[in-house]
Parts: sequence; structure tokens; C-alpha cells
Amino acid sequence: MNRKYSLKKNRDFQYIYRRGKARGSKSMLLLFIAQRTGPVAVGFCVSKKIGNSVVRNRVKRRMKEAFRPEIEKLRPGNRMVFIARPPLAEAEFEQIRKTMQYLLKKSGMYREEGV
Repeated sequence: MNRKYSLKKNRDFQYIYRRGKARGSKSMLLLFIAQRTGPVAVGFCVSKKIGNSVVRNRVKRRMKEAFRPEIEKLRPGNRMVFIARPPLAEAEFEQIRKTMQYLLKKSGMYREEGV
């Protein structure tokens, strides 16, 4: 995933945590703020409740890779944070991808001609 789409600052994450809307599934939570200007910005969060550092980093890499093809389908200006829940550590990549697509669709992030 390209760095220009990444949330980098702690204050950006905190703003979305405080003011964002939430959509969730059993294995993942999506917090988002739907804006209409600027590029898409996304962050990924994996709690220390999920395995050791190797497992957490693997989950983050899989989440980023599952999100990468969806970037072009999203409306501009959306800011979002994906938060992994413990079942995501055992999930297959295809399940992570489908869960992410479901949450993005449920939150109305896709462009009209998207998914």
C-alpha cells in the first residue's frame, strides 16, 4: 500500500476514534469519517491482545494487502481506521478481504460505480 494513503499522526487516529462512526464484524472494526475533499487516508490497528509481535505484524500486513486493491474504488476524502479483533489472527486472507469489503460497503465508502 502506498504511503500517501496512510494515517501517520497519533492525533489523526485519536480524531477518528473520538468523532468517527463505527461499523463492525466479528473479526474487524471500521471507524471512519466521511469527508469529500482530499485523498483517502487509512490506518490499521492491532491490539496487544492479539498474539505476539510476529502475529500482530502478520495481521497488519494482511490487512494492508487486502485493502490495497480497494483504494481506487473508494470516494475521495474518506478517513478510516481498521481495528483487528482476536478472531482475525486465525482468519485466511480471503476472509480478511471479504470482511473488509463488507465493512466498506456497509459504511458507504465505495463510489457509485464501485463494488
